[in-house]
Amino acid sequence: MNDWLDAEQRVERAEQLFECNRWAEALAELDAAIEINPYHAAWHANRGAILDQLDRPAEAIESYRRAMELDPDNCEIRSALGIDLVRTGRNDEALAVFEDLARRMPDYEPAFCHRVAIYTRMGQHEKAEEMFYLAQQISEDCPHAYVHMGESLYDRGEYARAIYCWSQALRLDPHYPHAKRRIAEAYRRQGDLESARQYYLAQYRDDPGNVDLICDIGELLLQMGDLDGAAAKFRQAIELDPQEVRGHASLGRVALMQRRFREATAALEAAAAINERYAGVRLNLGQALLCQGRHEEARHYLELALAQNGNDPQALLATGNCLLELGRPREAAEHFARLISLRPDDPTPRHNLGVCCFLQNRFEEGIAYCEQALAIDPGYGMAMSKLALAYAHTARWAEARAMIRRALARDPKQEALRRLLKRLPWYRIRTNVRRLRALFRPRRTSTSPAPAA
Repeated sequence: MNDWLDAEQRVERAEQLFECNRWAEALAELDAAIEINPYHAAWHANRGAILDQLDRPAEAIESYRRAMELDPDNCEIRSALGIDLVRTGRNDEALAVFEDLARRMPDYEPAFCHRVAIYTRMGQHEKAEEMFYLAQQISEDCPHAYVHMGESLYDRGEYARAIYCWSQALRLDPHYPHAKRRIAEAYRRQGDLESARQYYLAQYRDDPGNVDLICDIGELLLQMGDLDGAAAKFRQAIELDPQEVRGHASLGRVALMQRRFREATAALEAAAAINERYAGVRLNLGQALLCQGRHEEARHYLELALAQNGNDPQALLATGNCLLELGRPREAAEHFARLISLRPDDPTPRHNLGVCCFLQNRFEEGIAYCEQALAIDPGYGMAMSKLALAYAHTARWAEARAMIRRALARDPKQEALRRLLKRLPWYRIRTNVRRLRALFRPRRTSTSPAPAA
């Protein structure tokens, strides 16, 4: 009898600790009670709830299964089991649980509502919508059903309808977790950045310590062109959590865009120290080092970025440019050629491949690549400049003059091309003089003995 009383007292203590959010202590008390009396369904269900708070859903599933064995008609236990099966990606098992629950209790709205979420995760959006309307027939006031339906619509790119569903959820529950943030994300996808900003700020007022949300706001400000505002948000995220890799990485990206290369390097090195494989860290760090003339260090990070994603166009371009700076045009050309295969309508790799050819004295090939770049983008100034120089080098004077004038019409401030235009006649005369001298140069006669007859 004393053992049973002790178990009851431990359960009471567990409930008090649960109310105080002292999850681990509550779990210890409940485990001790269950060891004394393992046949109380509610205790196993409560254990599952505590494990959910500790973010241990796989263990919670086992507790809910045990509770369900002891109380098979308890719809709340079955529903909690199904939710955790969804959380752990076991969608087929979750679907079976909620289908069984619907057969047992045809008017139990969560049995339909949660299947909206499951079918959405499975990509079966027509079934998701069917479950939503069945749930609506039972109860029109379930915010969860609207939220799950919103996710299905968002996945299908129907952002306006998704916003409507999430707005309905907020009407029913003004503090529904993350609903305002999801509306902000849908507005952002629609291109309505100001509405997105308003909803992000509304979510921020509800959850000011959410570092991930602060980074989202920073990304939105970056998209809106407010680089200083974005940088301030990323710094705020780092202050709240110095190990927030996204904050460091994004702050480095902003500094890189502002051409503050040393600041970019410092922020990106901090991100790399936390997680070097985080998206964009190696590439952006390589670019920041490249812009500071630290070519060997840049090459190290850029090649790591390519090893991470060999078809990243930015990494291919930056690595090729780095190899050019290191005086390795043949290797650089391989990267630009790969980039052309990925982006056949991008003039930049063709121009750069032309530069590689010029550096290897393959002028006709280089001219062909630069001409291709201009065919794609007739206003590509760098290709015009390189072509003008290449035409002059190969004594194609008329084409050189025409290309210089075309480049100057686009950008009159190119003093180097103005000087080249003035000197073209002298270069032409000098080239012709060299050719005449070659014609009048005496032929060498052979001093070797004549072959025998």
